[in-house]
Amino acid sequence: MTKVLVIDDEKPTLSMFRLFLAAYGYDVFTAQSGLEGLALFKAHSPDIVFTDIKMPGMDGLTVLRKIKALGTSSQIIVITGHGDLEKAMEALDLDASDFINKPVDRQALDAALTRAEKRRQLPADMPFSATLCPGCHEPVFTLSGRFDGQGPNILPEQIGRTQVSNQTVTFELDDSFSINRSGLAALTRTIQQMRGQNIRVLLTHVSCNYSRLFKMMGLDKLADIRETRVEE
Repeated sequence: MTKVLVIDDEKPTLSMFRLFLAAYGYDVFTAQSGLEGLALFKAHSPDIVFTDIKMPGMDGLTVLRKIKALGTSSQIIVITGHGDLEKAMEALDLDASDFINKPVDRQALDAALTRAEKRRQLPADMPFSATLCPGCHEPVFTLSGRFDGQGPNILPEQIGRTQVSNQTVTFELDDSFSINRSGLAALTRTIQQMRGQNIRVLLTHVSCNYSRLFKMMGLDKLADIRETRVEE
């Protein structure tokens, strides 16, 4: 049975998570502080962790850092305030698997769980790659691994080898895909350059949580963002 730990100082939030997660068949542990959460993590090694960002004492970003320092393969999902872009970005910089906003809605929770379950089956620390679909009518690049905007600028290199003027280019986000602040900036620059070349860009297979982040960054003004339905 998959074990899930939820860390939040608000009892109603913990009750909501416990109710939903138990109904989904998870083995649920809850903690009302970062210290208690770390103790439970070390005792039970949960597969998935939800941690609130803003808590008295040890906050969620510190919890995230300490769990990551243990070298765990657990999927860590942070809970941020509604529209709190800066905290979401900090969590992604610290290699959080995903984030959801408060008040937590069922769609966001389901999307985060679905993505976490898929990512558990994948190798950790996958290098970023942009793989061109062979034989597709229009260019489709599958983006895999962690995109931090560092090293070789793979996206423009790949696109430059493809005749894409006045076409539509699709970036499909693999289940292993993750991104941080630098990666978001690089992705935005790339799409802006493509728009300048009259290239239409589609972002597909985007979780609802990443979709919200992209829209907060203004990417929906540059690209057509298509969310993945949880049941898929």
